[in-house]
Amino acid sequence: MRRVFWIGVGVGVTVVVMSQGRKLVARYAPASVVDRSMDAVDDAGARTVAFVQAFRAEFTDARARREAELTGSLLAEGQTPPEAVRARHRADDDEDELGYSFF
Repeated sequence: MRRVFWIGVGVGVTVVVMSQGRKLVARYAPASVVDRSMDAVDDAGARTVAFVQAFRAEFTDARARREAELTGSLLAEGQTPPEAVRARHRADDDEDELGYSFF
């Protein structure tokens, strides 16, 4: 609970510092400098979003390939794939009979 509190404090302080910093920059900096810096920040934000999206897509693809590789290496010869077992368990819905479910 203590960590959540300090994370909240950090987020709050960051928001206040950013908003006050923008006001301070807008007050004392020339308009052309502010415009260029805001364009640079917007560009950096767009590049960051593009990087994160590409990273997430690549990571998801690599994770799926690695999971398939590990699953294939762990299954014994002739063993039923886990997806088929899960589908069979979902089809055999005996939760009403038992009052609970393992899946």
